[in-house]
Amino acid sequence: MKPLKTLATGFALSAMLVGAASAQDKQDWLPSPLPKPLGEITIGFANLGSGVNGYVATYLDTFNAYTKQLGVKTIVLDAQIDPVKQSDQVQDLIAQQADVMIVWPVNGKAIVPALRKAKEAGIPVVVTNSQADPSAADYFNTFSGPDDVKQANAAGEMMVEAIGGKGNVVIIDGLPGYSVTQEREKGFLDVIKQHPVIKVLDVQPGDWSREKAQSVMEAYLVKYGDKIDGVYSANSDMGVGALAAVKAAIAEGKIKPGKIKFTDCTLFATAYDEIKAGNYYGSVLQSPSADAQAAIQAAIQIVEGKQVPKQVFFASPSITQKNIDQYPRPTF
Repeated sequence: MKPLKTLATGFALSAMLVGAASAQDKQDWLPSPLPKPLGEITIGFANLGSGVNGYVATYLDTFNAYTKQLGVKTIVLDAQIDPVKQSDQVQDLIAQQADVMIVWPVNGKAIVPALRKAKEAGIPVVVTNSQADPSAADYFNTFSGPDDVKQANAAGEMMVEAIGGKGNVVIIDGLPGYSVTQEREKGFLDVIKQHPVIKVLDVQPGDWSREKAQSVMEAYLVKYGDKIDGVYSANSDMGVGALAAVKAAIAEGKIKPGKIKFTDCTLFATAYDEIKAGNYYGSVLQSPSADAQAAIQAAIQIVEGKQVPKQVFFASPSITQKNIDQYPRPTF
């Protein structure tokens, strides 16, 4: 899949889409001639939930813009982070006879029966961004997205560096039961376990919400106070929420400035600014635009009869003050 070599530069995708030529112009990732005209392809998208955070919103914006540019038809359904609703929506896409589905699972296990039904109906599936349970391996064609374990490994390594290889850390997870949550916790802990003088004091869900993460961090500060040396969040939005709680504690004289270090996965614009300002140690770059583009390309390639790898990951570099000026500010 040639385009995936350049996915790390996906922040420029919006400009690429605006300046793109006609949707029917030759795409180097497609066979020529096309077995099926792009205008006759319908992609069904079972989305996680459009209001979850800025990453999902940017992904959806790119999905809509890129499919429009290509000229393919779409059916977009919003699960509103409800696994039962999402399973019903997959069956709805089967009934509407989509040519291919892109599914962003709310819950990797709960989605398995629906993916099996799509397979039985002969509809190919691209699982995007978040892995389905391993038991679903025979029911989808490819996974396209980030390697969440490796991202969390990188965040763990940054944390070890930030706190000097010793101290106490707390974790703010994403949505319980979500594969990204599980993988980003595992990847971080895999690194921390290699450093026995680093202790994990607590792990609580932030549900991908900045506001909830701030509340979780406030509770951590009440419970552990200045024993906390580091905070790892499953994404930047929650990390910035945790930082807000720490800034308030600093203003009240309860925590010394700079004592608590922050790392996370999926760099948001707000965390980018805090890293530049020296308030936040580091994050891992992940482009929602590249994420969406990769899933769409994989879906169309499958319909057009091209072979697609079972798993396609894109690069996610670590970002700290040392190298942040080499990367553009995220748009989400």
